[in-house]
Amino acid sequence: MREERYQTKEKASIEVYGRSQSIIGDLKNVSKTGACVEWVNEGVDILKGDLIRMTVFLKTLNRKHLLSAEVVWRKDKTVGVNFIDPEKVLEKLVARSM
Repeated sequence: MREERYQTKEKASIEVYGRSQSIIGDLKNVSKTGACVEWVNEGVDILKGDLIRMTVFLKTLNRKHLLSAEVVWRKDKTVGVNFIDPEKVLEKLVARSM
């Protein structure tokens, strides 16, 4: 069953596990299980299969929220991600290195 998506324009800082750069992006829409994110940086890539950590800045609430996710699709500078439990990130990274 597909989760309902909500349009948003919140800013996010994105870190791809295994890379040192930070990427600035815009959350386009979000659901309970995932999000669509577009980034603005030149010369950086987020690829299908990447594991990321996003810090989402909720300006209306004056808060930030940390999320871990896996990239499930990409088109140009836009990616779709599925949220994952932060403890699963290490498991997935270890499984990929074997």
